[in-house]
Amino acid sequence: MNKETEALGRHILVEYYGCNKEKLRDVTLLEQELLQAAKITGATVLNSIVHKFTPQGLSVAVIIAESHLTIHTWADHQYASVDLYTCGNLCDPWKAFEYMSGVLETKNYSAMEMKRGIKHFLPKPEEEFDGDYQDPEMTRWYHDLDKYGYGVSIQTIGNRLFREQSAFQRVEIFKTKKYGNMLVLDSKIQTTEGDEYIYHELIAHVPLLTLQNAKRVLIIGGGDGGTAREVLRHENLEEVVMVEIDQVVIDASKKFLPTISCALDNHPKLKLLVDDGINYVKQSGDKSFDVILVDSTDPIGPGVTLFDDDFYKHCHRILTDKGILITQSESPTGAPDEYKELYKKYYRVFGDDNVHSYKCATPTYSTGLWTFSYCAKGGVHPLKDLDEEKVKEFEVKNQLKYYNADVHKSVFAQPNYMRKMLNELKATKFE
Repeated sequence: MNKETEALGRHILVEYYGCNKEKLRDVTLLEQELLQAAKITGATVLNSIVHKFTPQGLSVAVIIAESHLTIHTWADHQYASVDLYTCGNLCDPWKAFEYMSGVLETKNYSAMEMKRGIKHFLPKPEEEFDGDYQDPEMTRWYHDLDKYGYGVSIQTIGNRLFREQSAFQRVEIFKTKKYGNMLVLDSKIQTTEGDEYIYHELIAHVPLLTLQNAKRVLIIGGGDGGTAREVLRHENLEEVVMVEIDQVVIDASKKFLPTISCALDNHPKLKLLVDDGINYVKQSGDKSFDVILVDSTDPIGPGVTLFDDDFYKHCHRILTDKGILITQSESPTGAPDEYKELYKKYYRVFGDDNVHSYKCATPTYSTGLWTFSYCAKGGVHPLKDLDEEKVKEFEVKNQLKYYNADVHKSVFAQPNYMRKMLNELKATKFE
């Protein structure tokens, strides 16, 4: 860019013609899609406002830390005008333009970009603004909003602590008012210092206190280090192999989530590999691990291939005869179709008698309710084979915050709607 045209912000004005009338009238859809468009640019969503006019017309405004996105519609004319304004150089407003063009099924458009605040004409500031937060005391709401129309909002404080676009995803760390530091990947909340123990204690201790005398554990993903920390509490283990694809997640977690990532530095039993977990599983020998824990993101981005039949077949192959596979398995309330599709795959590979769904309530996840799959290769049962005395001894020794024998048993109790979903799957023979 020519030095004389460098600017503080980018402002795109768009007119969409020949749009889908019904979509232009759907205030809920437009709000959700404009929020998604903001995320795609790399912006941080703060709030959204909608207004429906009489007799026609909608306005939606999304406030972002970097400025704003707005849309105004005239459905009878199949027309919408869109205003996309981003400050700094961290966001690309043209990504929002392309996304909304597809959403509205636009036939024609006109668009122009203006540079706002040409630096050549401005006095030089004491510190250059890069588009990130600058007020260390200001509070903002971080919104993790899903395409299904639900979400969670967490109040953050001051500057974003970290942001980097890795080869796989956008990695961000925020300081929150209630939950300490928070890891966000591609706009989805992954973990916080305040409630991480719920997820991490359940993914690790349920299998390792059910299966007696496990020796080798494989963790796929889990770059924040919380799963490894909990697994390494088990003194009977000889080796824990952790395969995380994204070095940026590991480095950010070590720096900003030290209580979660504490096991990642030089633990004698931990072998940490920055690699593709799919390939590692495919290349591993038969019966080489007693427990596999898939601590992955949702089935998007780098996590998508961790959710297919071929991957689970290889996991089954490399488990020992009584081995156990644990995966995070989405939310039956927030994403019921994805939940059912996952369990079809587990049933096909492990058999429905050897697959169990267990749950937890995680305050900072957008659905609240989350689940794990427990898949046993050799029929080790999560309730019948549990040694409660061993659990109690382990819980007290390690001063666990969440997991105990009563919790272990309760998380496998299914509400009727979950039971119905899984029973219907079994009746279809997983087709």
